[in-house]
Order: sequence, then structure tokens, then C-alpha cells
Amino acid sequence: MRPGRFGRYAIRTADGVQEAAYLPIGGIEQYIRVRGRSRANPVLLVLHGGPGSTLGATACRWQGALEAAFTVVHWDQRGSGNTYYRDPAAPPPTVERLLSDLDELVDALRARYGRDRLFLLGHSWGSLLGGLYALRRPEKLSAWLPVSQMVDFKRSEQVSAAEAIRRARGAGREEDAERLAQELEQVLALRRLDRAGAGTLLRFRRRKERYLPPQYGGPSPLGGLAAPELTGNDLRWKLRFDRMLAANAAIYEELLGGLSLDGCPPRYGVPVILTAGERDWTTPYPLAAAYYDTLSAPCKVFLSLPDAGPLPFQERPEEWSHILLDALAQI
Repeated sequence: MRPGRFGRYAIRTADGVQEAAYLPIGGIEQYIRVRGRSRANPVLLVLHGGPGSTLGATACRWQGALEAAFTVVHWDQRGSGNTYYRDPAAPPPTVERLLSDLDELVDALRARYGRDRLFLLGHSWGSLLGGLYALRRPEKLSAWLPVSQMVDFKRSEQVSAAEAIRRARGAGREEDAERLAQELEQVLALRRLDRAGAGTLLRFRRRKERYLPPQYGGPSPLGGLAAPELTGNDLRWKLRFDRMLAANAAIYEELLGGLSLDGCPPRYGVPVILTAGERDWTTPYPLAAAYYDTLSAPCKVFLSLPDAGPLPFQERPEEWSHILLDALAQI
């Protein structure tokens, strides 16, 4: 990557890193973006949410403080973004296949940057995937950093629906409350997230969010269209919701079928720092807080952001980075 192309987002330090590459992972080429002001810094690998909601193209807009402390790596998971378009016919993602890919990627990054361990951060779906990985392979990690912790996909919908129904009834909207309860049953009955299933889920979420605090704040998503690292494939991916659903169909079936962190004893062998936005009802704050209370780790910290939803790093980037780096300095 040419630094001049990135304007104020360019990495200009002599030993900095700003690169994108395809690495051979899991029998296919998978895409990573890397940014950091010093190669001497530890490596932080970020797992995006979704499944399929890549983060790397616009991350330079919110991760500046992290780039001063880490070499930050964003990975387009199998079935997502640039990795998907590299080979659309590649074997599709399943949870076990992604965990295997992740383990290979961790080893590749440890070798590439000369590190015994790295820091792992996962957002939403990435926090479920990364949680499973951190429980299995703690010896390769320095710390596990879930953000907007997904514990159980369907329980998230149940918990947020209960809050929306409570608020609807409090506002005297009994008909809406009953409709929410009916639509929740339809969502809980889903076994796959094809176009029809996604329509059912999205209609339910739109009705539910009429009664919940605003879930998404921060900069307009349209601003991401001017991000200097945005590729043509990034843009194609964000415009093709149907393709994201199809490419990740097997994972959605696993999530709808009961995949959950509740099925794993929450005994982590590495420090855990969990971030939650207090107005997050997408990966509900109460569910994340309850999971945090049950987990054990050599050290654990709960970071609560009062005026943030499910994307705290985009809504409150400076505050979130500050409290996260402070917590890391103390573990």
C-alpha cells in the first residue's frame, strides 16, 4: 500500500506496517489488512461480526489509538468480503472450519511478526467464534477481548424482545406488544436464514427497535464509502446482503440450531476484558453482563460504556480505546 494514498490515515513511522495480503489458510487464500506504528508492538487480531460483516475497510477511522499500541490485523473470514471473492467456489464456512482457519491464521501471524502469543478481539458474532477459540487454545493468546458479547443468538432475540414488550405495554401499546410476542415465536422457529427467514427476522427487529434505545450511533455508514482502504470487493460485498446470507448459510443454521457459549464451561486460561454498551439490545447488555459474571479467568475486567450500543468502537472510539488500553496495562 502506498502511504500517500491514505492521507491522514497513512502510517508514516519508519518501522510501521500498513499492508494487505492474501495468506494460504485452510486450503484457500484469505485476506488480511494490517496497520500499526511499530512492528515491535504486540499483534492484535480482530474478528468481525455478522457472520459476514467485515470491519477492516473502515477500521482506520476508529482504531488510531490501537495502532499506536499494537500491530492490528483484520481478517475477512471465509465466506466474507475479499476472501469470498478470491474464490467464491471455496468450501463454505462452518463453525469448526472457521475455528481451524483461525488457528492457522494465529500461527501464521505469530510466525510473520515473531510473536509467541497474540491478543484476540472479537465483535458480536466474532466474540462467539473467538470465545470458543480462546477456551480451546489459550496457550497462543495473551488476552481475549470480546466486544458486544454474543452468547446465544436466539436468547439475544428473546431478551431484547422482552424489554421491547415491557416498554410497549408501558406506553399503552398492547397491540404492538402482542404482535412482538407473536413475531418472536416466528423467529424462534427459524431453522435457516434464507431470504424469507431474513425477512422475518428483520421485520421483527424493526418493530422491536421502535421501543428500544437507538442501537446504532456514531459516524454515518455512508462515510465509509470514502475510506482509503475500501476495495471494489468490499463495496460489492456490502451491497449484496443476499450473497452474505448464502455464503454463511451453514453458520446461520448452527446459530439458529442452538450454537451457544452456554454449552461450554466458561473457564478461560487467559485474561478476559469484555466491553459492553449499556444501550445494546442487539447483543443485549444484560446477557453479556450475566455471562461475564459466570466466567472465570486469571484476570477479568468488565468495561461498560453508558452511551453506546452494539458498536462502541465506532460510536465512542476515543473513550473505548482509552479504557481498553488502561485495562490492558493493568493485567
